[in-house]
Amino acid sequence: MNNTQAGKWTGVAAALVLAVSFFLPWVSWEGNIITGSDIALGNFFRIADEKFGLANPYPQFDFVFNAFWLTPVLAVVVIVLVLMKKKTMWPALAAGALSLSLVIVYFLFSGKLAELGVSKSVLPWLYVQAFAATLLIIFFGSKNLLVNAGFAVLVTAGTWFGFGVVSKQAEDKMMGETHVSTGSLKEDYSLAAFDLIKEFLANDTAANKKYTEKILQVSGPVSESAVAADSTGTVSFADSTGSYAIFSIDKEQMEKVKSIKKGDVIIVKGVCSGGMFSDILGTTSITFKRSTIISK
Repeated sequence: MNNTQAGKWTGVAAALVLAVSFFLPWVSWEGNIITGSDIALGNFFRIADEKFGLANPYPQFDFVFNAFWLTPVLAVVVIVLVLMKKKTMWPALAAGALSLSLVIVYFLFSGKLAELGVSKSVLPWLYVQAFAATLLIIFFGSKNLLVNAGFAVLVTAGTWFGFGVVSKQAEDKMMGETHVSTGSLKEDYSLAAFDLIKEFLANDTAANKKYTEKILQVSGPVSESAVAADSTGTVSFADSTGSYAIFSIDKEQMEKVKSIKKGDVIIVKGVCSGGMFSDILGTTSITFKRSTIISK
């Protein structure tokens, strides 16, 4: 702990900010505001899955996210310990580590959504949370400031690396199951891309109820195709309003995705994750997971 008055009250302020900002907006996905507490509430992956088809790859471990409630709790504990003139090192390090880990997950996961065509914004409170967590570690961790700084860097780097490993495993698992779950199964609906988009524009509530988690075979001229750096591929169909349907494609079909040009008429089969209207963009986006190109 930093023994100076300035250091003590800087740390207390950081702990207070950390506790409060945990409940404030951190990111926005297509107008869906996600707070820091949404990970513990179960809303983080629920919204990502229902709206954009990017679910928790290991739902059996959902209960682990309850541990993030310790972030504001430990921050308050630190404040109480300071006022009681007790040692604060371990609760401060734990609160800071949990907070930094969560910030990195929000940041990287939002990036994954962006690769699927989802517009995202990282809001100021995420950076505030990261800054407060770093100050908490520096001022209330070890007496050695270099050790504290190294701890913060280690937590950040470890979370970044861990996210990459888990993300890669989840993508391999999902792509490995693609043909079994969609390509070899009979579609529930077969329709033109523009007709699908028009149906969502007319009544997205009814369309979501009808199509979500159903296998759709969609045909039409491609508006955009892309292969990201991590070899995930997407194919999109868009109408004149800017509304679109976007399909996440099996890794085994990346060569097909690369060969597709704007205007090519193709048929894609995928599981519909639902559609939503963006108040910011004024457009509707319909996302699909576990998708396969049937013909080109």
